Amino acid sequence: MTPSLGAQLSAAAPLILMAGGIVLIMLLIAARRDHRAVAQLTTLGFVLTFGACFLAHPATDLTPLLVIDTYARFAIALIAAAGGVTVPLLYAYLGHYDGYREEMYLLLLLAAFGAMVLVCARHAASLLLGLETMGVALFGMIAYPVRRKRPLEAGIKYLVLSAAATATLLFGFALLYAATGSLHFATLGSILQAASAGDARGLVLAGLALIWAGFAFKLSLVPFHLWTADVLEGAPAPVAGFLATVSKGAVALLLLRWLDATGLALAPGLAAALAVVAALSILVGNLAALQHNNLKRLLAYSSIAHFGYLLVPFLVLGATAHEAVLFYVAAYTVMTLGCFAAIAVMSGSEAHDDADHLYDYRGLFWRRPLVTSVFVPMLLAQAGVPLTLGFLAKFYVLTAAVERHAWWLALAVVVGSAIGLYYYLRVVVVQFLPKPGMRPEGQWSEMSIASGVALALLLALLIGFGVWPQPLAAGIGRAAAALH
Repeated sequence: MTPSLGAQLSAAAPLILMAGGIVLIMLLIAARRDHRAVAQLTTLGFVLTFGACFLAHPATDLTPLLVIDTYARFAIALIAAAGGVTVPLLYAYLGHYDGYREEMYLLLLLAAFGAMVLVCARHAASLLLGLETMGVALFGMIAYPVRRKRPLEAGIKYLVLSAAATATLLFGFALLYAATGSLHFATLGSILQAASAGDARGLVLAGLALIWAGFAFKLSLVPFHLWTADVLEGAPAPVAGFLATVSKGAVALLLLRWLDATGLALAPGLAAALAVVAALSILVGNLAALQHNNLKRLLAYSSIAHFGYLLVPFLVLGATAHEAVLFYVAAYTVMTLGCFAAIAVMSGSEAHDDADHLYDYRGLFWRRPLVTSVFVPMLLAQAGVPLTLGFLAKFYVLTAAVERHAWWLALAVVVGSAIGLYYYLRVVVVQFLPKPGMRPEGQWSEMSIASGVALALLLALLIGFGVWPQPLAAGIGRAAAALH
């Protein structure tokens, strides 16, 4: 039965609020430039969108392209929370920026809106629409400090390579359409299962391979990972955190919906290839991170390894796999945003590059103990230390692998985590080593209230859900059940 217009509008409240926020920001910028007012209105938009996700609604089909269910509301809430934390970091980062600052918040809202459309998609058209809305806004965010060479170079690289990946994804869906005549996820799955052994099998396998290649680029999986370190290094620190978490997390959540809606069992050859991709991503990401003293590049390669871990539940497809993906994306968002938030606090928007070299953080505990008190737990969480969200996320992944007896994938996760522990601890130790000639005197250095609130909130989520994960696990369980 088709839902009433009122039911559709009520279910679509998060998307409507976000779209309304975008329009209001554009009108405010056109009427009067006010950095603080724009930042406050942007934060309000994210808060209202986050709150609207907790209004109870049954699964509602907005159009043949979009669906709003518990899974979509969980994903939208996660994106809104990440966007809301990014705003105060941008506000502090752009405090002394010599140029127009307000458009950055408009781009942030557009990128978040594209990600929200992406996680609600149930058709290839809405998938590509959300993906490109998010991607085009991210181009501008990465290259926003146009007077600096590294952000401009990073934006151009992401523009060219992301366009190539989207074209690959689009061509893959074109091949599937040629074989099936449909691009709706559920219809596509039923047709493919009924005609998997037919004459169009070659087109189907080629289309699936191209689609996975496009997704692998967006998730920066090996061998489509080469853009990640350059782009994250060049992007402004708050933007790098948003790019590493929201854009990649939204694609991972969309991929889980796509696999579930189509009901496609992975072809044995494709499953084996993806297992190799997961293992290589874990190995290459961790080994490459060992060789870098640039913290942005280190975190970029670390993110490659993290999405190698995340690919394991996609391969085992057990009863715990859906929850493992959701929990890992949520945990990764918190701890990665926290790491880049610490870098953002140490950096600025002037002509100089961000404070991303390891030596910049030597003796940080003695100079800026508040930053260290957040940065160290975030790094330990990425390493998987107990009492943090990172430990529980990796435990979920290992549980999903062991449940399906995927022992070698579980071993890859354990070995990768052991390698990662070394370079995370190296960054931790450096923060407690005083610089030569520096007196180890504690100094509570200045930090903007906006940045302090963002850091405190991220630390509370990291430790709070690490010690008491039941509320988050319950919400994830309800979201995962909506996919079955």
